[in-house]
Amino acid sequence: MADDKKIQEFPNCLSFLEAKKSSAPQVLLFAAQDSFEFDVLLDYYKEQLSKNQETFEIIVYTGEGGEMDSFFSHCFTPDMFYPTKLIVIKSGTTFFKAFLGNQNKKPNDLYANFQHHLPQLSDKVYILVHYDSWDLPANIKKLFGGIANAIISKNFYPNETRKNLELLSKKYDIQLSPEAMDEFLHRIPPNMGSYMKSLNKLKTFLGKKKFELEDVENVLLGRSALNYNSLVTLFFQNRKAEFFKELKKLSDIRVEFGILISKLLERLNELRTFRVIHKKNKSDMDESLLYELLGVEHFSEGRKFHVLKELRAEAKYFNDKSMEEIYDILLNLNLRHKTNSNTESLQLVIQNSFLKMFKLLQI
Repeated sequence: MADDKKIQEFPNCLSFLEAKKSSAPQVLLFAAQDSFEFDVLLDYYKEQLSKNQETFEIIVYTGEGGEMDSFFSHCFTPDMFYPTKLIVIKSGTTFFKAFLGNQNKKPNDLYANFQHHLPQLSDKVYILVHYDSWDLPANIKKLFGGIANAIISKNFYPNETRKNLELLSKKYDIQLSPEAMDEFLHRIPPNMGSYMKSLNKLKTFLGKKKFELEDVENVLLGRSALNYNSLVTLFFQNRKAEFFKELKKLSDIRVEFGILISKLLERLNELRTFRVIHKKNKSDMDESLLYELLGVEHFSEGRKFHVLKELRAEAKYFNDKSMEEIYDILLNLNLRHKTNSNTESLQLVIQNSFLKMFKLLQI
């Protein structure tokens, strides 16, 4: 085991699978709140182990407590009946608290004990971890040393969304019309798991390869789903009552609210860009430059017109001071939703923060 070897990292499961077509690493640490990629990785491990035509056992841990003795036993005690094992750890943030303590930072005796025994880990024992967070602590990486690979699948930056959607569409051998692609990019959470899950859903439900706007709307955007695009528009157009009514559809506060915050910050940056260009070019605004700076130059003409129309409508609710204050509130909300473990308290913080921001829009 090479403890000092830097583990190999990948940005998402797609890049990992392309690089590891023939051999699975002994330990794989997957970090993301979305679980679809993890299910794909689990199928990959099952397929890789089945290639050897050898019987193997799958052991699953969920972080519910009382699992450490069993975990150590399966890792370090030889098994004459099932020498090959796939140890699957779900809810890794909970499971590894036993190794890192409540603050999730400082290694303890259990951590040291595991590292002490790690050289005894049989090369027939594989460990697949879903660390259900958008990041992977350095101590979790160090725990397994150089035998691990890591996938840290973060939300895409705005300039990465179209490229990754096109890449996946090609991989799945499907085509989205320009309007369908624009709507997909605006409405589907910007991460690899959500894109993979949505494209699979389209293909499975409709059984075809070419998809139009109505396909995306009918299959992926049911009325009961949280509509991020609508929430962003309602907020920036100061439609408070409608906004809070739509916000009630939020079901998974940890995942969905984080995506909403990122989309609100993205639109706020778009408004900043629009205001700067508009101030310098009041009489003759260069729309092509604006589209390029907003990253929408490849959108259809209809979608670009819609984006510009919304920005013009929303800009009137802001001045430089209110934009800065709203930006600070959104950043604070982003931090609070990641660190506050009390759901009821967090919901109150969210409610009060948005009320405060709506007051700023009225100034």
